[in-house]
Amino acid sequence: MKFKVDEIYDEGLDFEVFETKQCFDIDSPDCSLTEDVKVQGKLDKTGFGIRCQGWLETSLSASCSRCLGDFGFTVKSRLRVHFMPKVEVDDPENEIELSELDIEQEFYEEGQIDLSTPVRDLILLSVPQIRLCDKGCAGLCPQCGINLNEKKCGCKIDELSDPRLAVLQKLKDKFK
Repeated sequence: MKFKVDEIYDEGLDFEVFETKQCFDIDSPDCSLTEDVKVQGKLDKTGFGIRCQGWLETSLSASCSRCLGDFGFTVKSRLRVHFMPKVEVDDPENEIELSELDIEQEFYEEGQIDLSTPVRDLILLSVPQIRLCDKGCAGLCPQCGINLNEKKCGCKIDELSDPRLAVLQKLKDKFK
């Protein structure tokens, strides 16, 4: 996913790239890529920098946060990155404060921009922190550990399992 800055025309450069899932190193037990990544967009010169706008699409396999079962979901995200040439700064007096636009900023070296890191970051940011296989996922039984989506167990689960909450239960019962 590397592009030479010299090959980007004044009117921009449209691109469509398919990159293998192995290039992004997203392979953990609870989340992994299942398809190659498709990225399409446009590169435009903007003064000293290069602006990239486009879309990415891929599929992931993840573990449900409630039942621990694997499920797949599609990631379709908008890609916006602004590349600036990398400048070495050794003097701390030349440091500047970051603005909101700097969050989408990357640096390029040797006349090449590389979309791999921003694409990988965007994929990982698209993964929800709490991943559910279904909105109504029943999860696992806290007593026996059986997957309650597959079958019911005979365990009796107390409504109030934490004794520290007994005071709140009494207060709730008062207002009934």
